[in-house]
Amino acid sequence: HHINQIRQRLWLRGEYGQASIMIGSGFSINAQKSISTTPDFPLWSPLAKKMAKALNIEPDSTALSLAAEYEANFGREALDRFLHEIIPDNQHSPGKLHQLLMALPWSDIYTTNYDTLLERTRKYIYDRKYDVIHTPSDIPNTKNPRIVKLHGSFPSHRPFIITEEDYRTYPVKFAPFVNMVQQSIMET
Repeated sequence: HHINQIRQRLWLRGEYGQASIMIGSGFSINAQKSISTTPDFPLWSPLAKKMAKALNIEPDSTALSLAAEYEANFGREALDRFLHEIIPDNQHSPGKLHQLLMALPWSDIYTTNYDTLLERTRKYIYDRKYDVIHTPSDIPNTKNPRIVKLHGSFPSHRPFIITEEDYRTYPVKFAPFVNMVQQSIMET
């Protein structure tokens, strides 16, 4: 029933449909490695373990609290560098599932991923042009369909939302994104 409802909304009208999608870190594991020894994209648990190892502590906390501790010990720039090093964005290409996903007529694609796989998939999509929103100030200059980077984007659209404090203050600091997603939930 739900799949049929999504299908109907996707193809409701012309160029782009009346359905939006949210993409998280799990989708990045569908990327193609440049070489076989390229590291996998880390999910939350492996990310937390690597932060705990860098902090020389047991990985018994959440990734968000470990990120806060990492920032407190080494600074925000070091945390950003750590994310760049641990997330092998440039060592992967968009996979077939990225192309299949973006070939559908989404109204918007929301993502919390820092990687650029969705943006790099755009060159394979010929029948629609996805605008990219990196910051709330980009919103007025774009039109559907859009890729909305909710938590920052490599290489330099910061802050990368990763610490407990980032999540706590997000509704205030990024109110336009929160409003955009809420409106999208109601409409698409």
